Amino acid sequence: MTDILTKIKDEICTVHPISKSRKKSKESTVMEIYFTFGATYDNKPITAIGFLDGNEYSRSSTSTFYRLDEYINLEIVNELISYLLTEYPCISDFSLSSQSFSLSFEYSFEMGSQQGISYDKIILEFNAHTKEFIPILNKYLSNILVKFTNELSQTSTFKYKYDEYCNNLKMNILDSLDEKEIEQMIKILPIEIKREMLKNLSSQCFFKYYQEQNSNEDMLIKQLIKNE
Repeated sequence: MTDILTKIKDEICTVHPISKSRKKSKESTVMEIYFTFGATYDNKPITAIGFLDGNEYSRSSTSTFYRLDEYINLEIVNELISYLLTEYPCISDFSLSSQSFSLSFEYSFEMGSQQGISYDKIILEFNAHTKEFIPILNKYLSNILVKFTNELSQTSTFKYKYDEYCNNLKMNILDSLDEKEIEQMIKILPIEIKREMLKNLSSQCFFKYYQEQNSNEDMLIKQLIKNE
């Protein structure tokens, strides 16, 4: 599968070759590379990879298109992002929607006269073909958020989107755990975190379970008087 990384790099440099002065025109040039995750009728995985070329307002497909009979390796995606970061030292935008997310790579004005890929912007977009493939999409999103946290944190929307994503992911994980798994997870938490969790319970809820654990009500009364 490493061949696909070379092919993607070649397509970038074929359409807009590396130039001694990367800024060649006043009009902004943009390439969009999109990955779409789906499956065949007999439920075999597919990754479709396509390229759009143009500007900020209008882009059309290039003649190149790839279809992988598997989901593209996460490490290949990481290597592609790392490669783009050598040409574009920052991720300028991070966008997240219900069935897709994208990363934008741009260079600063000062770098326009330097050697490099002669695109002003490259966008990587990841899509779920239908809602059924959102869990697959989320694996790529989670991987990128972890591997490129520092680079993504420079974008204006990252903190809000990252917090939103983490909160949703946390709730989904908690809803999927059974009682045994929850007990195991709580068991390995440090005592300070366990104490904070109990502090966040309402007083009524806390006393309910405290009394169940300490059936002798006199103990609870004594404890309350002691803390007066």
